[in-house]
Amino acid sequence: MVLEESNMQFEFPDSLTTVKFDEESFYRNSFNKFPESKGVDFITDGNEFIAFIEVKNCRGHEGDNRWRIAPNNLKRDTVHVSHDVKQRDSLDIEVAQKVAMTLAALCGAYSFGDRKDSLGKLGKIAASISEDKFAKTEKKKLIILVLEGDFGTHTRPKTVIMSELQRNIMSKLQWLDCRVSVVDLSTYCEKVFKMNA
Repeated sequence: MVLEESNMQFEFPDSLTTVKFDEESFYRNSFNKFPESKGVDFITDGNEFIAFIEVKNCRGHEGDNRWRIAPNNLKRDTVHVSHDVKQRDSLDIEVAQKVAMTLAALCGAYSFGDRKDSLGKLGKIAASISEDKFAKTEKKKLIILVLEGDFGTHTRPKTVIMSELQRNIMSKLQWLDCRVSVVDLSTYCEKVFKMNA
């Protein structure tokens, strides 16, 4: 299955159940009515893992997004950008919030009981996280931030920035047994998806 987000193509194995979360009718017609609701870009579920994937393609707009890579909104109020960022958060906060709200939405979808079957793939994923296999340690919970853009400098390479973001996202998701990865086109693992720019 090939899905597009932020001018990038993602190819997911057919063996996985994958949805573009914000295009699902449950998200648009029900969950999105919750004030300030948000969710990850993709959810993909298989026997070995469930992955929550957020995509940030900042290529060509690095200057306006540089503040977002500093954890805990550290640079939000001090940086000069071409748009208002007061209601936005740095990526570590945004990703953690999107994961939490996505899980809440999936629990909500599962609460519809037999009617969740009408939700199609999303209902199947909701059932998956509500069953015992989600709690078992052999089914990995993966949180993946795809960060495209040239954010590296002479003193701080992009890999260091990505590692710092990864640690900060993980610290905000300590309440969830998961693995966090911040990747780009040159560092991602093809087990979950393939990427084309």
